[in-house]
Amino acid sequence: MIPDPNSVTSANVRRAFAGDGPSLGWLVEHLSPLLVAQARWRLGPALRRHYDPDDLVGDAWLAALPNLATLPARDGRCTPVLLRFLSTAIFNRVNNLVKKHLRRTADPEAQGSGCQPSPIPPDAVTGVVTAAIRAERRALVLDAIEGLDAKDREILLMRGVEQRANSTVAEFLGLTPSAAAMRYQRALERLRAQLGSSIFDELD
Repeated sequence: MIPDPNSVTSANVRRAFAGDGPSLGWLVEHLSPLLVAQARWRLGPALRRHYDPDDLVGDAWLAALPNLATLPARDGRCTPVLLRFLSTAIFNRVNNLVKKHLRRTADPEAQGSGCQPSPIPPDAVTGVVTAAIRAERRALVLDAIEGLDAKDREILLMRGVEQRANSTVAEFLGLTPSAAAMRYQRALERLRAQLGSSIFDELD
């Protein structure tokens, strides 16, 4: 399926990039559940005891919001570019947290300090981000993603959210490119059937 450049998602992304507040709210509400799923997966069970995925997503949006107008479209589409920006910010943040956690684990003198997440400054969090990432829709999307087969979920997050090439995803998961592509499409179809959201058309 070729994403429709005039879809609801594409239209809201373009308006959000132009500074439209309601469109930005829509965008944050619809993309944040995907980013939370990515943050949860990248952190894993152990680090989720110390770091809140919501904080990582909030940090990523805070980095993205001032730069929306400068993000270039790719093949006439803005959504993949924004997802790549946000997911890369989360990926890099998780890597830094893993390194920090390992250093503290290896240093006996640092054990007492614990591993606490860096809180997002309250005055830096816009109302639209705070409300949207905790919206009711988030639970529905997260439940649907968690309901996928483990490998299908990894393919969805790596290829759809992190915007990695199909060949890269296939190699990482030990699949042929055709098998990875088939599983990705199957995951998208299942999410569309459950949620009926145009956001998943943008991941195609």
